[in-house]
Amino acid sequence: MSLPGRDLLAQIKSENPKLGAYLENYLIPSIQTTASNAAVSPVSKIGKPDPPESVSVTPATSGDMLQVVVNHSAPIQKGGHYIFSIATNPQFSGAMTRIEPATRSPLHFTLPTFASDGTTKHNYHVAVQFQYPSSDPSEPIYHGGISPAPVQLNGPSSADIQAGTGSGTAENGGQTLVGLGKAQVRLGSK
Repeated sequence: MSLPGRDLLAQIKSENPKLGAYLENYLIPSIQTTASNAAVSPVSKIGKPDPPESVSVTPATSGDMLQVVVNHSAPIQKGGHYIFSIATNPQFSGAMTRIEPATRSPLHFTLPTFASDGTTKHNYHVAVQFQYPSSDPSEPIYHGGISPAPVQLNGPSSADIQAGTGSGTAENGGQTLVGLGKAQVRLGSK
């Protein structure tokens, strides 16, 4: 994305050719290159990236772990993050979130198989999004396709799952599937 102000640059070049040449040949390209390398825009948010095509989940055959692998073949640039959300409900309210820079196959997620009563099995649902530092997150892709499919584990552990409190710049209190956040800054509340 080019920087605005070309009319101002033309005026500077006519009044001070050396300064104009410096701005045009060094400063402006430096700003644009730095922004591109950081996966941000020098003037605004960048567009929402394409979502991953699919996500597959494999539970351990006799343990408390999930392996999550993302298929994302769309063009992307360095600096993107994959946002993994795991919830005990298909609406993803109170989801637990892990943000991983660059990796489409993070180390296993370790989760309890049973609720604290030891008899009720948790159903887990998995969603993945992709996001750059200055973009909104992509649309989520779910294990199971359009509708999130539940996954159960087969290990011995039991624990109640606390609701997640959100991620990024989202309001603290469980807003989910927002990745690094949609706002650049979140103002705290007292």
